Amino acid sequence: MEKMERFLTAARGEKVDTPPVGCWIHFGSALWEPELAAKVHIEFQNEYDWDYLKVMDDYRFPTAGNISEANDPSDLKAVGSPDLVYENFDKQKEVLKLIRAALPGVPLVDTVFSPFQTVIRTLGDTVVQMFKDNPDIAHEVLGNVSDRLVEFLNDTKDLAEGIHYSVNGASADWHGWGVTQQEFEDWIAPYDKKVLDAAAGRVRIMHVHGYDLTPTWVDEYPVEVMSWSHNQSQPTLEEVAGAGKFVPMGGLNEVGALYWPPSKVLANVMESRRKTGDKIIVAPGCTVHSDTPPSILKALVSAARMPLS
Repeated sequence: MEKMERFLTAARGEKVDTPPVGCWIHFGSALWEPELAAKVHIEFQNEYDWDYLKVMDDYRFPTAGNISEANDPSDLKAVGSPDLVYENFDKQKEVLKLIRAALPGVPLVDTVFSPFQTVIRTLGDTVVQMFKDNPDIAHEVLGNVSDRLVEFLNDTKDLAEGIHYSVNGASADWHGWGVTQQEFEDWIAPYDKKVLDAAAGRVRIMHVHGYDLTPTWVDEYPVEVMSWSHNQSQPTLEEVAGAGKFVPMGGLNEVGALYWPPSKVLANVMESRRKTGDKIIVAPGCTVHSDTPPSILKALVSAARMPLS
């Protein structure tokens, strides 16, 4: 199979020759021009020959008045306004265009952070308690941010075959920010679903971030693929594969692999493939550490392409 066919077929849960494999690292590109960000992605692809390329998006949202911290609940409204110029979207769109031109046969998966996570990434984690104390403001701000993300997705629908959508709040560890189920269902899930609905027609990968997940909270999300740190948290790969609702994405323990020899990577990935009957998109459970040795990444590719014993 060619890469595009392999990725799209696997994302439908159908049989492929070998499961598609990919990986990603935060390159620290928040201040880079699109040309440099694209160049690094292209070199990363050419070095490891991934079956799909997750395009990182470290560009930050603008804020009204260029504030970087919310000192009052009203400050939260500085994020997502339709009156702002979204240079971050322009830059990411250019990154996608440049990569697409250089790698026409490689499936691209753009990174999209949820509205909730976008606000935290923009103003810091103190916004969480403000949202809890001011749910009306939470709805207004997250609604505005989701509108902007929908506009971006509509503008880039022909540039990427999929999106990797990062969800925060559905875990009991600190990544969940202490959000209750009622809060999640009230002012997080509706805006997540709105953004995901806008990406219909693409492969929608839901990355549920954190450990000690509560997967039932996202069970009705409109996605094809589920990604999570399955080596550190429930559910198991075989549970998701067996349920048949989402194609599991994973295979590599991104935490342990930083210090592993390549043989442990091979064993980890092969075990994951066996547990899912090879109905899996091979990847780390979350972003690999930037200091992960190249030998580990090459072992990841080899483990995905060797015959399943």
